[in-house]
Amino acid sequence: MNRLERIALENDVLALLDELEEIVDRGTKIPMTGKVLVDDNVVFDLIDRVRAALPEELQNAKWVLSERQKIIDEAQSEAERLLERGKTYIEKMAEESEVVKQAQVYAEDIARQAQVYAKEVKLGAIQYTDEMLLQVEQNVAETLQAVRRNREELRNLAKRDQREKPNDKGNSAQVES
Repeated sequence: MNRLERIALENDVLALLDELEEIVDRGTKIPMTGKVLVDDNVVFDLIDRVRAALPEELQNAKWVLSERQKIIDEAQSEAERLLERGKTYIEKMAEESEVVKQAQVYAEDIARQAQVYAKEVKLGAIQYTDEMLLQVEQNVAETLQAVRRNREELRNLAKRDQREKPNDKGNSAQVES
């Protein structure tokens, strides 16, 4: 996921949390309790939308892991093909005694090259996967921090509203009617 997509995802989640905060803020206040009535269907819908925005990161992590395995499998397959080519070449050259040594050297070189190639591809896949998982981990951590901050702000808002309720007797009469 590139930086723009990550920012868009974070903005989507933050926008949904802002919408949730607005629903709670606009909810019907219950006098002398500090509680707010909200439409649970609206809140559950928002929660579902937040959940729908978050799993993309998890799906990306799963995709990275499967891609890593595909790359490793392809590298191993290529190495096996190169080894088989080397063996075929050796068998052909074995018919000619003078060329046998050259064939063995060539086959060993091909086998070494195949092993080096497979190792490089595997290491590249591991590094790529690690980088992608690090990005996913950072994105999830940032999103979690934003959710925690928003929850803390909501709690502080609720506490503030609760402290202001006993002093607001005039508004209580208006809300009840």
